[in-house]
Amino acid sequence: MFYLKLAQRNIRKSFKNFAPFLLATVMMFVLNFILASIAFSPELDKLDIKSVAVVLIIGQIILIPFSIGIEIYAYRFLLKKRSREFGLYDILGLGKMQIIVVALLELFILLVVTLLLGTIVGVILSKFLFLVFIALIGGNYFNLTFSMLSVSMPVIVTVIAFVLLASISMWTIHHHSSLTLLHSENQGEREPKSRGFLAFLGMLLLVIGYYLAITIKVNSLIIVIFAGAVLLVIAGTYLFYVAMTIWYLKRQKHGRKYYQPEKFITTNALLYRMKQNAIGLGNITILVTMAIVTLVTTVMLQAGLKQNMMANMPFTTKLSAMNTGETSIGNVTEEQFDRLLSLTEKQTHIDLTKGIQYVDYGSASVQLTNGKHVTVKGVVSNDNQSGVTTVQFVSRDTLIKFGNKLPKLAQNDVLIHNYAGQFNPKSINWFGQSLRVKGQTENVKNYPTQSILGDSTMIVTANELQAKQLYQRIKFDANSYSISQRNLVINLSKNDSKQVVKTFKSIGENNSNLSSIPRVPAFGVDRFSLLKEGQAYSGGFLFIGFTLGLTFIIGAALIIYYKQIAEGEQDKEAFRILQEVGLSKREVSQTINSQIRLLFFMPIVVAVVHFAGAYMMITKIINAFGINNNALMLSVSGGVILLIISLYYLIYKLTSRSYVNIVQRHV
Repeated sequence: MFYLKLAQRNIRKSFKNFAPFLLATVMMFVLNFILASIAFSPELDKLDIKSVAVVLIIGQIILIPFSIGIEIYAYRFLLKKRSREFGLYDILGLGKMQIIVVALLELFILLVVTLLLGTIVGVILSKFLFLVFIALIGGNYFNLTFSMLSVSMPVIVTVIAFVLLASISMWTIHHHSSLTLLHSENQGEREPKSRGFLAFLGMLLLVIGYYLAITIKVNSLIIVIFAGAVLLVIAGTYLFYVAMTIWYLKRQKHGRKYYQPEKFITTNALLYRMKQNAIGLGNITILVTMAIVTLVTTVMLQAGLKQNMMANMPFTTKLSAMNTGETSIGNVTEEQFDRLLSLTEKQTHIDLTKGIQYVDYGSASVQLTNGKHVTVKGVVSNDNQSGVTTVQFVSRDTLIKFGNKLPKLAQNDVLIHNYAGQFNPKSINWFGQSLRVKGQTENVKNYPTQSILGDSTMIVTANELQAKQLYQRIKFDANSYSISQRNLVINLSKNDSKQVVKTFKSIGENNSNLSSIPRVPAFGVDRFSLLKEGQAYSGGFLFIGFTLGLTFIIGAALIIYYKQIAEGEQDKEAFRILQEVGLSKREVSQTINSQIRLLFFMPIVVAVVHFAGAYMMITKIINAFGINNNALMLSVSGGVILLIISLYYLIYKLTSRSYVNIVQRHV
């Protein structure tokens, strides 16, 4: 009972030290609670978007290690602040085991407060943010209920975090003497050595990372290359702060301006503590960069959803009868397809005669030789190889049906339309048939596009017969995938579209309707349903993006705050001595402000430079989802950066006051 009262008294008397840690734990609990309460809510079943829960769970998996890491960072700062108190307890005879018991009881009290306060705030914010989430995904059910899993998940994560904190506390108290604990709060950093090799290595890693990001090609390895570039930039960032900044500061000591009071004090203050600052500044830079990238990507996915959907489905309704894996069109004839459409019209009483019929010959990934006169080497199943292009055939007649104006083509003449890449040969040897490339199409409108990673090309043939012949020349292997199908596209109302699609699929599955075919793989899609599903996914990603972005910003703010407090405690005595030897209060204030501005704004500048280096890579990844609006990308990027800078400046104004107050009280 004595130890529990002592733990309560410590928290009450030193609440100023405990408050930042408690704020961090409560905020991390609330963020985990919000994602879990929506991801595991029974309401997702009622909204018929249960699959979106997978997206939210992925966000939860990403959030958990970050939240635990931030709590550990906050507690280590608290532990350093309280080390002097623990040392005094040891000298007064309390004993290390008793000190550990007190520290564990303090953690237990903080855990209970975190769970209670976090649950109250979490329930309130979850109810509100669920309405925002429903608005983002286009749902119409606004009552959030909490399942047992949604409540237990953040509790388990928080308990695990506090168990780790308890282990850190026990190890720190047990492995440090009372004298070490007494002086650990005031221990400074020795002047770090200038390591030219590490500075060069850091810049080299950054250059390589930027080079990969700028020159990356769109293929199925883009995510792997992106991850590699990110790791190089992260390593380069830490080396930049640890080695490059120290090298630069040491060079500043050789100039005349170095002996000016403000320059002299700022340079030496930064130099002697740069090892400690470097890791903190690196963490801030990485977190701010992640916040920018996360928000830009998720906002672009949400903003470009409609554009992507309109490109992939320019008509509201698409009905298709597919082959059964054969390499010819013989399985579903035009007469049989017309029969399917006629039966659909009869049952639905909806006119389909105004629709456009065409044959989609599928696509195949083929390996080509390089140069202006290319030869098809064969069909490949792995498009990671060099010289691989995904090709689909469309006849000139089909594109004209969709309202495109194209020049006349002679037999064996083709046009090239690039979805991605720069495939522009003069001639193509297509499995023994020579094709003359007459040029590239400037634009293809109304025809459904395809979103494929890597080089993707449409070959426009002179007529339907040539398209069919080229398709049949493809040397298919067991692993290749290319299915031809007959289609009809038409614009219908929302209700008519759903009714037609449902009826068409039902007729295709009924063997008695078309006795000449064992089974017709018929299916249909309507843009309204796809748009709803796409909005659900993109809205889920946007919600996660804002949650993770907020987490990264909170993490950066906490690191900045703790860094300011720690540096203020270290600097107060130094500035007092400098004033005693003749430095005026005005010069002290100028020096303080100069140092704060440098340490604060360096991370945000480096973060913006990192994003600029990754801009091309992010643009290409977003383009792979069919979103190709460069003006929108620039606008979203600029808006997000301005938002982050504004929040960062607000954090700067709030936290810099703590540093200034600590220092100026003693000068």
